[in-house]
Amino acid sequence: MSETTDETELLSLVLGDDDVAHVLAEAPAGWRDLSEHELVKLGLGEHWQRRVSALQDLTKRSYPELPDKRFLSSSDVARVYRARLAGALTESMIAVAVNGRNQLIAELPIAHGGRHGISIYPADILRPAIRCGAASLLLVHNHPSGDPTPSEDDLEMTRALAAIAEACGVPLLDHVIVARDGCTSLSDLGLIPTHGEEP
Repeated sequence: MSETTDETELLSLVLGDDDVAHVLAEAPAGWRDLSEHELVKLGLGEHWQRRVSALQDLTKRSYPELPDKRFLSSSDVARVYRARLAGALTESMIAVAVNGRNQLIAELPIAHGGRHGISIYPADILRPAIRCGAASLLLVHNHPSGDPTPSEDDLEMTRALAAIAEACGVPLLDHVIVARDGCTSLSDLGLIPTHGEEP
């Protein structure tokens, strides 16, 4: 299956119904976090509510392709996480612990907030990354607004984390923001120092 396959087509293949697939694909902010009440408002009966809820549960479970994944660029990170996080109604942050070859060691859920942000400190990210033996780490979070532009809070937290992570010997390689309208890499923007540079 091509990575460019339309989501409506994919949903239709899974659910076996073009009309339901279209309704879900056009749902505001995506279908992955729709509540039972919202599914009712979309006109889906109890049968489809159960099927969509089951599909939502499956999409939130672990992804078997990740343990062998090697992250070489911000586009690699965006490709893996945009499909999972961009359509969510609330903000989430994940730390990706990698080894010296940028291969995934662990995916660490850091925070799950509301529609307007999350409160996080560098220690909340570094503690689990160090515990699992990360050589370095990547940070990923979504913007439910659809706009991947980093906020001042995003920039401030990233600068602080980059400095502390470098001092701890577990450098921050990138912080990627994913959203419906695209992705932003703070490393590509020059906002995260190259390993060994002064923050």
